[in-house]
Amino acid sequence: MLQEIVHLEGHIVDSDILRRAFARIVEGGGEFEVLEFVIGRTNADTSTARLAIRAATPESLDSILEGLSYLGASSSIVDAALAPAERDGILPDEFYSTSNFPTWVKLAGKWVQAAEQKMDCALVVQGGVPTCVKQRKVRAGEAVVLRGSGVRVKPPERPRARSGFAFMQNDVSAEVNKGLAIRATAAAMREARTQGSKIVVVAGPAIVHSGGDSALVQLVRAGWIDVLLSGNAFAAHDLEKSILHTSLGVCQMSGRALEGGSRNHLFAINAVNRAGGIAGAVRAGIVRSGVMYEVVQKNVPFVLAGSIRDDGPLADVITDTLKAQEAYAEALRGAGVCLMLASALHAIAVGNLLPASVRTVCVDMSESVPTKLGNRGTMQAIGLVTDVGYFLEKLASALLTPTPTRAHP
Repeated sequence: MLQEIVHLEGHIVDSDILRRAFARIVEGGGEFEVLEFVIGRTNADTSTARLAIRAATPESLDSILEGLSYLGASSSIVDAALAPAERDGILPDEFYSTSNFPTWVKLAGKWVQAAEQKMDCALVVQGGVPTCVKQRKVRAGEAVVLRGSGVRVKPPERPRARSGFAFMQNDVSAEVNKGLAIRATAAAMREARTQGSKIVVVAGPAIVHSGGDSALVQLVRAGWIDVLLSGNAFAAHDLEKSILHTSLGVCQMSGRALEGGSRNHLFAINAVNRAGGIAGAVRAGIVRSGVMYEVVQKNVPFVLAGSIRDDGPLADVITDTLKAQEAYAEALRGAGVCLMLASALHAIAVGNLLPASVRTVCVDMSESVPTKLGNRGTMQAIGLVTDVGYFLEKLASALLTPTPTRAHP
């Protein structure tokens, strides 16, 4: 049996990391022996474990060690192996694929934290720093980190702070305490404000259809939203409501579908494009209300990413998906909180671009979207199965209602 010694440190007991490490060893066909285990005496103290890992073949041992590296295990081994990219966009077969967790690479005997952390990337050493780079952007000859020894990942631990985010679970259910989750979201947004990080909204068209746009307008107007990411549909229906007072051809005052109303979103797109885009339509007085009106008025950056199902599309939509992905990634720099609201495709796309440190709230009427995001592994995610209009109304109330002051006796 081949053997390697690994170390685990942190809140490895109450964050379930130690159990997952044991399971990964056994499921990989290996054996473990606990050589040393020091458990923290209080909930604030960290614990450490030193394990001997044994496997029958080098391949089995390497596979187990790679799996343990994603749980934060490290061993007293050599620097990470590097190999040059074969050509532009072509990686060596044994390349290391990143997660969204903070990652370190051992280079020249020192652990160096990876830059631009995001999932499903290669690690390319640029200026002595391992950097997460999308496969298509790797250039021929660049030094690519290989999987195996020399890579350490820090998985998320259960936060020590007593907050809604600390004690909400990743389990997605329509029966969770929505009031608690919304208060936790508001608290996280306030914390982001004090830390100087961005609050990002990923918006789906159901916000407009459900009437939640009025609450989102209030949040934008009050300065609670720093970036808006969406697609053609959300913007088109928001603009349709502003210009024609309908959404998907349904009157937003009476709730009745209008005869021929299915052309209304096309009329709105045409009118906005004639003005040169959304900002031009606002300046021309064509658009006088709605979310897109407010983001233009408040100079809130927005990115609209296109898809093959788009009508029009609006002139502001980035129809090249790779360019849209890059624009999303740039807009997400410095994000501290991300609200993913009734937008399956855009929410999952943004999830793949975020590091696990960003607090993420996903709201959808279908359990599949919050579940998909929760499966990314971050303990900083809250998934809510509820009407997005209800969520936004309660969130706006929590953020915009002045906190009562205690009267002096």
